[in-house]
Amino acid sequence: MLRSVMSGHTRTEASGQPETEPQKPPFRVLFVCLGNICRSPAAEILFQHAVQKAGLEHSFRADSCGTASYHIGSRPDSRMLAALKRAGYAYGGHRARQFCRADFANFDLIIPQDKSNQQDILSLARTPEEAARVQPMCRWFPPTSDLQEVPDPYYGGESGFDFVVELLAVSTRRLLRELAE
Repeated sequence: MLRSVMSGHTRTEASGQPETEPQKPPFRVLFVCLGNICRSPAAEILFQHAVQKAGLEHSFRADSCGTASYHIGSRPDSRMLAALKRAGYAYGGHRARQFCRADFANFDLIIPQDKSNQQDILSLARTPEEAARVQPMCRWFPPTSDLQEVPDPYYGGESGFDFVVELLAVSTRRLLRELAE
């Protein structure tokens, strides 16, 4: 299980009354692809949708970024936004940004969409703990899939974007189920 479960013990104040537990901070997930305009923003949107549908907004936060600086400040690719819209998902205003070392401290789980991005992220990890936070998206693919990474639809047609949305919708729901256990 990825998310450690904290024991639910109750401390007692000097007055003998139970001390209220501070609210646990949300578990933070970062999705990463190359330019942060196709796969990773789609994964972010789909994960957030799954979180909202499950009523777990207080427990999880998601963001996305890219390993390259090509599209910093850009909206997601219009073809990805169209594929998300066809599948019934709304764009939330995301703007592309580049992965940085601070992301190791700011996120509990970092999910690259392909092997190349995983290697780029791992090359920046300075500790085994940072490296352990990096888990490939394919870990949550459906058991029937033989894919090892999320295909990049950027140079393809509409059907490639639709396929990625479908794959990520299933995978992000599987991810949330595992994290919520």
